[in-house]
Amino acid sequence: MDTAATEMSAPARMVVKGRRVGPEGRLPVATGAHQLEDTNFSPGLWAVILFVSSEAMFFAALFTVYFYLRGRIPDWEPIFGEKPSWQGFPLVNTVILLGTSITMQYAVWAIRKGARARGKFLLVLTVVMGALFLTGQGIEYTRLGFLPQDGIFAGVFFLLTGFHGAHVTGGVIFIALCTLRVFKGQFSSTRHLALEAASIYWHFVDVVWVGLFTTIYIVG
Repeated sequence: MDTAATEMSAPARMVVKGRRVGPEGRLPVATGAHQLEDTNFSPGLWAVILFVSSEAMFFAALFTVYFYLRGRIPDWEPIFGEKPSWQGFPLVNTVILLGTSITMQYAVWAIRKGARARGKFLLVLTVVMGALFLTGQGIEYTRLGFLPQDGIFAGVFFLLTGFHGAHVTGGVIFIALCTLRVFKGQFSSTRHLALEAASIYWHFVDVVWVGLFTTIYIVG
């Protein structure tokens, strides 16, 4: 047998870290669950998780400020108007925002399964509902009866809700860009890191709102 032919056939029997090397000495492309696992635990996704963790610490500091001032200042009511009730726009906004977490997660699951049509619809619905939340918050601001300078409560209220609203705006833009990429066919069942990142960020924004709604509108 020719020596060169023997050397050429050797890579086919080689194993690298438990994975058989192909005839040309190349590792086979990961498929199925292995490739999904590589996507789910990539460095980029961990970077998003670390970013969200830092944002959680920032909001935790804001909540600490709220409760500290609430316990130290006797005149907590706004100078003009009254503290907002949880009924009306706040309750409707909460239902809408919590609904976006459901549509967003189902959109991610749809893309994972290769169901692009369903994923497109759910992503568009998420963007629209996020925009509705921002619209509702803007309408509520016009009906409060007080401004940020009208007492400590008013200032903290606009700080917390406004900062959260900025995060919602960023999330809506992020998801809208992901939706555009889905329509362009840039995501698949094994390649959708940006969509996973947007989902993590959006769920974080929703959880923060639940805390804000409970703290500001119910606890007071």
